[in-house]
This record gives sequence, C-alpha cells and structure tokens, in this order.
Amino acid sequence: MAPKFDRKLSDSQGEVKDLDDPSETTPVPKEKKGGRITTPAKRPAKKRIKKDAEEEQPDVPSEKPKRAKKVREGPYTIFKEQGSIPEPQMQRRAAGAADLPGGKSGFNVLAWNVGSLRAFLRTRVADLQEAVKQGAPHVLGIIEHKLQEGTADTEGALGELSKALPDYRLACVNYSTVKKGYSGTLVMLHKEVPEPMSVAAEDLPSAAAEGRLVVCEFNSLFVVLCYVPNSGDGLKRLSERIEKWDPQLRERLRDLAQKKSVVLMGDLNVAHQDKDIWNVEAPHVPKSAGLTPEERESFSKLLESGFKDGFALHHPEALGAFTYWSIRAGNRKTNRGLRLDYVLVSDGMAGEREDGPMLWDVFHLPSVATGDHCPVGAVIAV
Repeated sequence: MAPKFDRKLSDSQGEVKDLDDPSETTPVPKEKKGGRITTPAKRPAKKRIKKDAEEEQPDVPSEKPKRAKKVREGPYTIFKEQGSIPEPQMQRRAAGAADLPGGKSGFNVLAWNVGSLRAFLRTRVADLQEAVKQGAPHVLGIIEHKLQEGTADTEGALGELSKALPDYRLACVNYSTVKKGYSGTLVMLHKEVPEPMSVAAEDLPSAAAEGRLVVCEFNSLFVVLCYVPNSGDGLKRLSERIEKWDPQLRERLRDLAQKKSVVLMGDLNVAHQDKDIWNVEAPHVPKSAGLTPEERESFSKLLESGFKDGFALHHPEALGAFTYWSIRAGNRKTNRGLRLDYVLVSDGMAGEREDGPMLWDVFHLPSVATGDHCPVGAVIAV
C-alpha cells in the first residue's frame, strides 16, 4: 500500500512533501480587484442527524430453530429394527362341561377365508384338518370358496371337502353369480349338532348375488357367516360399502337380534383399532382398503348398534394378534399383519347370564396359517 500512498502525495516533480513540516505555510487567500482581501465564505455545515441505534441497525428478529418433524409412532414401531413383531401365545379358556356355568354346554363356531377352495384343497388339507381338530366347531364356515354352481369342478371340490372332514355335512353353499371365480360362502355342520331350524344363503341389496352371507338359525341363537366386500384397488367400492353395504348389514343384524342372540363371524375386511394394523403409522395406510378412517368408523357404528368384538373383549391387552398377512410381501414369518377376521356377538351375550347363550371364549388359530388368513372361532355357552 505504501507506493500507492506516495503517488497520491507527490507533486509533478515527484518530490514528497512532509505534511508535518512547520516550514510549510498555509496559503494566503488571493486579493480581489480593488485591493480588498476577502476570506472565502464558509459553506454551511450540514446538519448531522444522529440516528438512533435502532435505526442504524434495525432489529432483525432471529430465526427460531426449526423443530424436527415429529414422526408418528404406532404400537409396533419399536419392533422395526428387530425386523419382526412378537406373536402372542393366547391361552384358550377351558370349555369342558365342568368349566361352563349353570350346566351349560359348549357350542363352537369357526370361520376361515381360504381364498379359493379348490386351490386350498390341493395343498392344505392337513391344515384344514388341524384347524378343525383345534377348534372343534359345531358350525364351520368357509369363506371365498370361489366356486361356480353346477359345474363338475365344484362338485369335485365339495366332494373332496366332505372326504377331508367326514364328521361334517354340507349344510349350505352361497355362490356368486355376478362374476366367475369370485367370493362365495358355505357352511358345514357337525353331524352331532341338533338340526337347525333353518340354514339360508342370503345377500344384501348392495352386493346382490355375490354370495356373501349364510344365516343359520338354532333354537337359542343365530349364527351368521359373513364376507364383507373389499373396497378394492383405488378404493373404488368404498362409497358403496360405507353408504350401502354396512348400513344394510347393521339393519339385518338388528332384525335378527330382536328375535334371539346373534353370532357374526367371518372376514369383515376392516382393521378396527390401531393395534390391529402392524404399520398404522405409515402414510399410505389411511388410503388402503380396509384401513381407511371411513371403514374403521363404520365398524364402530356396527358395535354401537348392539354388538361386541369378542376377541377385543376377551383379550384387551393382546398385541400382534393378527388374522391376515400379505403373501406377496412375505409378512407371515415376521408377523406383520392385520386383524380383519372377527367373531361378534350381540350385547346380551357378552356377560354372565343364566337364561340364554353367552360368549365363553374367542380365539385365533395362526399356527395353521402359512399366509393370507387364519381361522377365527369362539365357544358359546348354551
């Protein structure tokens, strides 16, 4: 910087003047004409306005530290690192003659969505027999059999079913007639069960001819096997289900419950509580069939209309008790599932009673399920 500074202070001949040299005098103003000496007028000093410190340095609000977005957690979030969700070992309630109150006897029901009976019988007859051994049902419901009425394939499949379960007889088959290889429910009765008053295939108006209901009437109760429509890819049937099917089912069940106790069992295609969904915190869950807020709220309305969720009633603390696992995702081994299958009972059956049927036990049979759905069942004291 020094050379630059020297050049500014040098005269035309390059001689540097010492600004502190006393020999250098201040120039005298020149005389004007007339010999009068004038002093140059001083320019008025500009008023310096002192700005407040706040004006000179405006107070800029400091930015608040951004809070980390809170990640929603579900009942099973803690098991993500572990890779699998522990599967509970549910203790069955003893249901022998000496265990049941007031001289009542056990009446067992079991329902299983097999997702195509013909395919199921080709590879899983042993699983079916084991489920029947463990559940010992008097009423056995098979859901989503996908059979077509009157075909040779159907007759062959029903013959194989009867052969696999020789202690049972086929009581009713409800077929879907709107689409081939779709839906369908059937009921088998143990040969020692007293003859029911009636067994009938039914459908609701909103899903007419889809083969979704079988109603069995016994002396003291109705047993209803039910396969609720799935809302489908893109939730294309969600409105139909919420606005039509569900209200119609509630109305039908209320009509039956006015006559006698009701047991509803089957694949109800909804996961009601957060603990019924292995990944409830995932963003896509509320947009998935069976998991939408609308379907879950609609299920609450069913319960409010006079029914109890048997499994939730008997096992309120159970976690990881699912009834469905995606085969495509291989979720059975890690127990990443959903609870879509239920046994519901009318309110009067939920507690101890002497004058009518009461719910004694509710259970799942996941040990016989290699994927998709597992059987669900109950013991009714009658």
